[in-house]
Amino acid sequence: MESNTSQKQPGRSPGEAKERVVRRKGAAVKSGVAGLGVTADRGTGEKQNRPVTQVKEVIGRGKRGDVGKANKGLREPDLTGRVEKQERVERKNGETIEKKEKNESTGGVTKKDLKKRVGVMKGGGDGEIILQKGKEEKKMVKLFKSGPGAADKGISRWDQANKSLLRTGSKQSLEIKDYLTLLKLLKINLPEGVLNPEVIIQSEDTNVIQDAQGIIKDLEDFKLKFIATPRLGCREVKHALNLKKKRNAPEITRIIFFESTKDSEQTLKERWKRNASNSGHGFRMRDRYKTTPISTPDMYATAQTRSWERLEPGKDFAKVTKGVGINVQDIVEMEFSDESSFRESSSPQMFGNFFRNPADEKECLKFFHEQGDITSAYDQLTYTKGNKVEFGFLTGNLDFLAEARHKAGSAKSNMSSEPNIDKIIIECKGTTGAMVGKLFTKPGNGGRQAQFIETHEYCYQTQAYMYILKHVKQTPATVRAVMVVRHYHSDSSSSRDFYWNYLRKDHGKQIDELKVYCQKEVLARFLAVLRLIFQKETDTLEQ
Repeated sequence: MESNTSQKQPGRSPGEAKERVVRRKGAAVKSGVAGLGVTADRGTGEKQNRPVTQVKEVIGRGKRGDVGKANKGLREPDLTGRVEKQERVERKNGETIEKKEKNESTGGVTKKDLKKRVGVMKGGGDGEIILQKGKEEKKMVKLFKSGPGAADKGISRWDQANKSLLRTGSKQSLEIKDYLTLLKLLKINLPEGVLNPEVIIQSEDTNVIQDAQGIIKDLEDFKLKFIATPRLGCREVKHALNLKKKRNAPEITRIIFFESTKDSEQTLKERWKRNASNSGHGFRMRDRYKTTPISTPDMYATAQTRSWERLEPGKDFAKVTKGVGINVQDIVEMEFSDESSFRESSSPQMFGNFFRNPADEKECLKFFHEQGDITSAYDQLTYTKGNKVEFGFLTGNLDFLAEARHKAGSAKSNMSSEPNIDKIIIECKGTTGAMVGKLFTKPGNGGRQAQFIETHEYCYQTQAYMYILKHVKQTPATVRAVMVVRHYHSDSSSSRDFYWNYLRKDHGKQIDELKVYCQKEVLARFLAVLRLIFQKETDTLEQ
């Protein structure tokens, strides 16, 4: 059957042609792009059935010349976001059938559909829809982005990851034993007792996975690498507390679990290739990371042993090692170093001449011992060096730890409710002047008891040692902390310029909150990172 588009239009005057164009525009607005439109004659007010050319959709923008010809003197149809019913009329076998079609709002249509609707029929009746390139198209694109339902278009990256994890969570069912196996495979040693069901559930939170995605990006760019023994040094407690106050859990995660890579990218990529082909240990890298390089720790390549089946999370207890004993008589008899040999030091000011004077710490201990405060109140005094303390992720090494029993007959020794033993942390620092006024102030009377500024990071470091030691469940003892500072001068006018004092404030509550925060929020983000890189070998559904 010959199409209407092939019929030749009869000649008409310019005025009549203009009127017909206006009527055709009204019909197009009312009927969309339909077979027959119902229009009204402006002069008579009567309805007329006017045949409208059946159109053929053309993908693309059309030719420039066509656009110019078609748009001259015409306005595009006014497309709004309101839901409305439009009458459409189709001709079938010579009969007219009315159909009602409900158009959905702009927010419910796709960007492609909007582009199709922004167009006019070519005046010559050739049946092509010309997609506009002008202001109306830009307006529609903007409306598409901001219209109702636009927020639901395109799921964010972390939401995709979260939905993927939740989709296969029932199949994977990662439990404590699964994470223990994965951590063993990756040779990562978490503190005992920090892994529990609560933190595993927290690791599936949307916000947690979002933060993990940022860390994943740094791993893909080889900016970070995993730490085999993730811990938060007591020296970093003050900085971590500031980050916690700002709710910056991702940065604390980077501090504890990762470090800036010093290896070459080639070395890291070779490790990734080995890990990508590693199998038979219960976990494997996801399909994405079989082709996409990423920084990962070295995985076990040998077969599992029976010890893997006996992995346990352990208990969350505070611990302290014994350290190396120091003979008190040796401390008494030792001589102070000649400071004139250190005056040409190029060491940073805040560390004094520690690197040039290997006996710096012992000389600080000798000074404190000679003050008589500790020897006058105690007997059976012992010193140890290098004691390591650990509680959760918090860890550190003590300069010295003194254990002293009160003298018989003293007020404290006669009180049965009070421990008869004191444990005293002795933290030594050296400076060439930079820490004066920042860490401590010197007494004005020429004495040796300094006033410490206990908001300084070194005071928080020593307070963290004290917090851990107080939670060690061994022989009951009173825990105290003293700081000793040595000021190295550039001339010989002041040698052996030592100062000391006990710390008065107790930051234990803040430090305890930080410990809990690391074991819940920070560890959860690390577990989410592991889940985004690795999956169980028995899980066939790839995320």
